[in-house]
Amino acid sequence: MNRLRVADLFTLGNLGAGFFAILSNDVLLGAGLICLGAVLDVFDGWVARRMNQASDLGVQLDSLADMVTFGVAPAILFYRMLPEGWVSMIVCAAIPLASAWRLATFNLLPPSPWFRGLPTPANALWYVGLALWFPKQDVLPEWMYSDTLQLGLSIILSILMVSGFPIPGMKSPSIYRKEWWILLGAFVGFCLPMVFGHASLSINAGLSFFLLACILRVFFQKAN
Repeated sequence: MNRLRVADLFTLGNLGAGFFAILSNDVLLGAGLICLGAVLDVFDGWVARRMNQASDLGVQLDSLADMVTFGVAPAILFYRMLPEGWVSMIVCAAIPLASAWRLATFNLLPPSPWFRGLPTPANALWYVGLALWFPKQDVLPEWMYSDTLQLGLSIILSILMVSGFPIPGMKSPSIYRKEWWILLGAFVGFCLPMVFGHASLSINAGLSFFLLACILRVFFQKAN
């Protein structure tokens, strides 16, 4: 067996956070554990680079951890917010299926500052955002809680994960010096709900504006 390194321990911590998120019956606790996994996912890459511990084992271990924390755990979290039924099960099953395909494909691609398809942590972030505001059905407009709307948006996100749609990587500052307006769109989307007194919507709004900015970028490139 290969010896575990410090960076690998962060990766295993990410996997552990995802496992406990799956076990948790508390939607908010589950969302918090997924966030913890995301923080550990960032640190394992940082530690690997700082301590020169990048390895093939680390790459494979990272994908396995991401599959649990950003593939299976968000699906379970989302399912707990939906009415029981076969439609909910099928749509939620699409999340880990698309995540597995996306993670396996990512490992086969050469390094690039652009992602092909929606990254699994960003997809998981959508369901973390839902967990913050979905229980507050007496505060926000009723249409936002439509099961049809939420299931439809989940399908779109799963399709984006396995698509070739270009998404700028957050670790590539050179992209954002040129495409600065994409980050600006995400920032505006994140802040708008706070201005109107609905801070719990910030994550979903920020991610929505970010994806909209990416879509507009592709549209204008084709138009030109």
